[in-house]
Amino acid sequence: MTTAKEFLDRVNEVSAAVGWQAGVGAVETAGFIISCLAASPEQIDRFMAEGSELILDGTIAPENGGLTYFASNGELVSPADRRQRMGKQQ
Repeated sequence: MTTAKEFLDRVNEVSAAVGWQAGVGAVETAGFIISCLAASPEQIDRFMAEGSELILDGTIAPENGGLTYFASNGELVSPADRRQRMGKQQ
């Protein structure tokens, strides 16, 4: 069983690496990860084992989260609205 500290350490580790590679903030990346894992907690164990692989394979994606975010055009986007526009299940 993963402790809260282990989970937070893993989020920090993955966020720092992905943020650096993508040229974006690690804080924003951490929020993105948390949003998606909160919406799909069954993915937490896989995240702990595979880390950024979940971003690469699309498991962790903007439309799969639960929190609003700013799109590159500055628009505030709801993941549910994005899923609907993409024709995906809620």
